[in-house]
Amino acid sequence: MPVDMKALLARERERRRAAASGDPAGAATASSSAAATAPVVMAPRAKISLRDFDVGERAGVRGLHYVPDFISPDEERAVLAGIHAPGTESRWVRSGRRRVANYGGVPSSSEVTEPLPQFATSLLEAIASAGIVNERTAPNHVLVNEYVAPAGISPHNDGDVYAPHVAIVTLGGAALMDFWPNDGSVTADDDRRDCDEREPTPIAQVLLRPRSLLLYTGDAYGLRHGIRHRDVDVATDRCVNAAVAGVEIGDEVERGRVRYSVVFVRKGHG
Repeated sequence: MPVDMKALLARERERRRAAASGDPAGAATASSSAAATAPVVMAPRAKISLRDFDVGERAGVRGLHYVPDFISPDEERAVLAGIHAPGTESRWVRSGRRRVANYGGVPSSSEVTEPLPQFATSLLEAIASAGIVNERTAPNHVLVNEYVAPAGISPHNDGDVYAPHVAIVTLGGAALMDFWPNDGSVTADDDRRDCDEREPTPIAQVLLRPRSLLLYTGDAYGLRHGIRHRDVDVATDRCVNAAVAGVEIGDEVERGRVRYSVVFVRKGHG
């Protein structure tokens, strides 16, 4: 089932009409993400070297970086409170077995139409201050995915609109993400089918622990990726971050009831 682009477009048109008309009530409803989200305070971040967090090298995948415990449990709770702050419920759109809240404009368009909400701005400042992104390529668009176990996401490639990188902060639960060569079979995240056991063996897997950050760029950005539909993941010899994620081959990792991914992307290149 595809993301409901018609609903997203309708909401975007409503937001623009409210802003243009100066209608305080309409504008407040349409842009509630910025006004209603709870304050999120992040501790100062020291600069890190992405080379120290390169997990894809052992699988021959360049540009795959995993930072464990990028945020603290208190920061995680604050971000989750911001995601579910009063007035944000209207942001959610059903997409297959997950829900998606979109901030910044229509996902398939390169146009940025609104500022990021406060919870995302705080997270982004932490990502930028750690040196994970630079000013020229700093994200300006956020997608929040809500997965209720055993939900996953279909194999897809992010295409050109989000290049050169995607940064994902995981909240609430764990999941194993698979990466495959981009064979052209699925070029967009459309949820037409589950990522299940029929999928071929991945060239790499990354176990996304709560509060971790995943950055894929360069060659890794061009790969297809997905998360299988299951309640429990099993670490295999393709899990490139097994050591830092604290698992061994054959270990089982329960998803948890609800998992969130905060996906930061850059739209409108240059």
